[in-house]
Amino acid sequence: MEAYLKKVFKTIEKFKLVEEGDKVFVALSGGKDSASALFILKEFKKVMDFELNAFHINLGGLTSDKVQEVVEKQASLANVQLFTYNLKEKGISIEKISKESGRPICSVCGVIKRYLINKIPRDLGATKVATGHHADDFTAFFFKNLLDLNFSWIGKFKPKVESENKKLLTKIRPLFFVRAKENEDFCKFLNIPFLDESICPYFPDKMKISDKTKRLYEVIYKLGEEFPQFREKIINSIEKISNYFYKEDALTSCKLCGEPTNKEICAFCRLTKRNPSWV
Repeated sequence: MEAYLKKVFKTIEKFKLVEEGDKVFVALSGGKDSASALFILKEFKKVMDFELNAFHINLGGLTSDKVQEVVEKQASLANVQLFTYNLKEKGISIEKISKESGRPICSVCGVIKRYLINKIPRDLGATKVATGHHADDFTAFFFKNLLDLNFSWIGKFKPKVESENKKLLTKIRPLFFVRAKENEDFCKFLNIPFLDESICPYFPDKMKISDKTKRLYEVIYKLGEEFPQFREKIINSIEKISNYFYKEDALTSCKLCGEPTNKEICAFCRLTKRNPSWV
């Protein structure tokens, strides 16, 4: 536990993920990784003065209320204020959008969450938004994007992603150098409740489109068993390599909602056929 805390604190300090006076919001999903990010930052508050809050996007699916119940327990245990955004209450149906657009549910869900993960905390005065992405995630993302020739995405695989665009919040990943198993052990050690990812209301669809990523995880774990320190070395390399690929996106403002986009109308508005009362 001490080694885990030391490693994450070192990441926060080295990359200046949190600074005095920051107002940080953690995106909680109900899982072990985002919960770990929340409680690690809670621990870091003991050595630095900043505001810590949490927010959760209720997807409106069959299991979403159960997920929110766990998120509320996590926030209560951490003694932080929780803000929730319920898609169903806003008239947004991921299933309906997926059917009408022909896009996979997970693709639609990703677009909506990326949009709201930036907008919700920013509108609440946040200076930074924290997520639970960890070393295993970024290692798999790295190889997947390398194979698919999506080099521009690799430029964002770092502990801290900043933007010159005032409407884009700085994204921080305090768990960048730790593995999923370490996060699980951390939560169990502190008796933090969390849910398995299979609780996702769209898990069957998720599994259909993530087979390639799942196989990548398996290969990464196998290499970790065969070669000592493979995972530690590769994530350190990814962080350094990202600097060579990073390029600030040329963004404009969406004509419907005013949010940053590289199109005339952002992906969120194109998918949802935006009603101004939604956000």
